[in-house]
This record gives sequence, structure tokens and C-alpha cells, in this order.
Amino acid sequence: MWRLLSICLLLAVPVLAQEKFPAPTRDDRIVVVAPHPDDEILGAGGLIQAALAVGADVRVVYLTNGDHNQVAFKLYSLDLHLSAQQYLGFGEKRRQEAIAGTAKVGVPADHLTFLGYPDWGTLRIWRDYWNAPKPFRSDATRVEAVPYPEAFCPGSPYRPQSVEADFVELFRQFKPTMIFVTHPGDTAPDHRAAANFVRLAALDLEAEGLRPTVYYYVVHFGRWPRPYHYHPDLGLEPPTALLDNGDWMSFPLSTNQTERKHDAILENRTQVTTRQYFLVAFARTNELFATIPLVSVPCLPEDAPLDWRKAVRNKALTVAVPDASDLHAPAEEWISIQTTDFLRQGNDLIALVDFKNRLGKRTGVYLSLFGYQRGVAFEKLPKVEIHIGPLGGLKVYASDKRVVQPGVTVTSVANRFFVRVPLRLLGGARLDHVFTCTRAHLGEIAMDDTAWQLFDLEKG
Repeated sequence: MWRLLSICLLLAVPVLAQEKFPAPTRDDRIVVVAPHPDDEILGAGGLIQAALAVGADVRVVYLTNGDHNQVAFKLYSLDLHLSAQQYLGFGEKRRQEAIAGTAKVGVPADHLTFLGYPDWGTLRIWRDYWNAPKPFRSDATRVEAVPYPEAFCPGSPYRPQSVEADFVELFRQFKPTMIFVTHPGDTAPDHRAAANFVRLAALDLEAEGLRPTVYYYVVHFGRWPRPYHYHPDLGLEPPTALLDNGDWMSFPLSTNQTERKHDAILENRTQVTTRQYFLVAFARTNELFATIPLVSVPCLPEDAPLDWRKAVRNKALTVAVPDASDLHAPAEEWISIQTTDFLRQGNDLIALVDFKNRLGKRTGVYLSLFGYQRGVAFEKLPKVEIHIGPLGGLKVYASDKRVVQPGVTVTSVANRFFVRVPLRLLGGARLDHVFTCTRAHLGEIAMDDTAWQLFDLEKG
């Protein structure tokens, strides 16, 4: 009996440890960034109501019009062969659904901004298109630039510089005190991209004295939130794998706020056609938000031996991993990254990629490092991709060009790779921040990855 009680208390610790999210005030200027129409309601529909009730100014910015949800659109239209124009039509329909849904929680249409970038394409744009010769092209709408006349900047090419510029300009105009955006560990690609672009824009505007607090919410993470379906009497708890990836806070909702949030979710008719059981599960007694403190990469003296006990850790975000000894499990579940740790020594950045077991080295490892320096345009700094092959082969790319003598070294020990990278590859020793992500691939199949994280290189 006591053993069972102890287990229950241990399981309850994360819930008890959640702080209460501070109530918004009339002086707050709030921006909710939604990767797709409906995310703003799922993640913050109750908070929006509470903020408007006290007189705060609330705006919603949509990264995409959600014009690539092929399964939902085909079932909604009962048409298996949709043209590019039909996908664009669904993008417009989802815009109208967003207007109807946010009206349910009190946001007027003129407080909504649609950027119109490609659904299912923004993480590719972030990762691969800073120096690409051509813009990204959507395989659904067949366009390379924002096609919607009502968008913030119609005709902007599908390039990361365009997305960065839009967020910077919007934040500069509105001067938010609080920004809500999807968590970098959210497993939907556009959701991760939204977090990256918001953090980049926030860095760009620090020099102008604009320092809003950024809060993160989760929509997609495995089978979370359970149970599915509408349970207005139940509360939300953070996904277990994200408990230590941010300082989580709970925002309580009244019964009326939960009901209005539920009604607003149902206005997204193209989406509830296939996933109503999932979407309405977000109408609960509370909402969850996290802050993610900016962490400094520890700096070692040049002659000191490597000591990883104080390293900055970037956890892998495998949603469901069986025991590593279970060789009957699918390969993509037992070949995975455990963590990537970072240290700085002199003018080198050192990464330790730790796999769950030695089989992980049979994958291809992709380490992405995007340096940031105040006063230097982000697009002009190299975007470094380090590819470590299954047999130990090394290829280094900077801004999509192969580097012949990169100075990168890889040391293999047990189930770990030690990767030493000269900071000159990223733009020089004066860099003050770095965006980074580690991915594992088996051939063309993605096995596992870490979230994109932003680290401070100055204060370590």
C-alpha cells in the first residue's frame, strides 16, 4: 500500500510543481503566433478570452494559411484529386474559419494577420533556404511566393529572410509585452519553425529595447493530450518528455471560457472533419505555457581537460521509445539520439552526440549550427551542416557549399561522437548566440532529432 502511495506521489510531482500563470493585465500587448489556423485557439483560446476581458490588446499572427492538409481537404471535399487552385481555395477557407473561430473568443478580424507562408514547408525554409538559388516551392499549391491578397506582404518569396522580416516588422509596429508561440519541441515541423523565427525576430529587436516575454504552448506531441475527445472537467498536464524543457505554468479557465473555446475549435470545419476527437481534447480546465530560459554554453580554458558534467544539454525528443534491449522493436525506435551536449573551448564549439546504444552510430548524424551575431544580418552568417556518415565519413557544408578543409574533427568513443567545430566556420569567435539541432537518419528515413535550441555563447 505504501509503495503504491509513493509511486502516486512521485507521478504527481510534475503537476504539483506547476506554477500558476500570471493573469494578464490591461497594460499587456499580446501576440499569439499560430503556425496554422486553429493553433491559436488550441493553445491559447482561454487566455485570449481572459486577456480581452481585462482590456489587454490581443493580436494573432498566422505563419501559414494551412493550405497543405491533404487528407483533411480530400475528405472534406470528397475529392481525391485536388488541383493547386483547390489547395489555394482551402487556404482561403481556413482563413475564414480562423476569423470565425477567433470571433467566438472575442478577437475582431482586423486584429488577425496572415503571413501566408507554405503549410508543411516553413521548417524546410528555415533549414535549407537561407542561401538557396530559388525560393521554396509548395508541392500542394505550386507557388513560390505568398499567394494571398489579404496577407501581410503578398508576393513575398518563400525564403527565410521574408519570414524573419515580417515578424520583425510586426513586432516593431505592435511592441508586444508577451508573445505566445508553439514550443520548439512540438513535433509538427511548422510549429518548430514558428518558434525559431519568433526567437530570431526577438533577438533582432533587442537592440531597439524591445524585450517581450516569450511563452510556449504545445499542440502536437505523440498521443498527447490524453484522453482524447471533449472532457471539460479534466485538466491538461505537460507531456512528460517536455517537463524539463521549460518552466511550465498552468492557466485556469472558467467553465464559460472552456465552453467558448470548444465552440471556437468547432469553427475549423475542414479540420474537425478528420480530427475532432483530438482538437476538442484541448478544451479543458486549464491551458499550459512554458518559458525557456536562454542557457549559456559553458566555456572551458583552452588547456583544461574536457569535463561534460556542466555541459549544456539538448535532449532528443523521441515520443515513445521502448527499452533499448528490445531488438524486436522497429529500428527507428531503438536507434536514436539520447542527448547532444555543448561546450566551448577557446575558439571551438564542441558537441557530444550521445546515442542510446552503439547501434545509433549506424545512422547518419546531421548536426546543424547557425550562428548569430548582433549587428550582422543573420542571412549573411554561414549556416553549417555537419554530416557524419554511418561508417564515420565526414562532410561539412557552409551555406549549402561543401567545405574542403573545414577543420572539424570527430572522435568516436563507445556510443558517442565528439565533434569539435571551429567557430570561424559559423562566422567567427565574436558570435553571441547559436541555433542548433541534431538529427539521426537511416538512409532517407528520419530516426530521431532534438528540438532546435538557442544558446548563448557569450556568458558561459
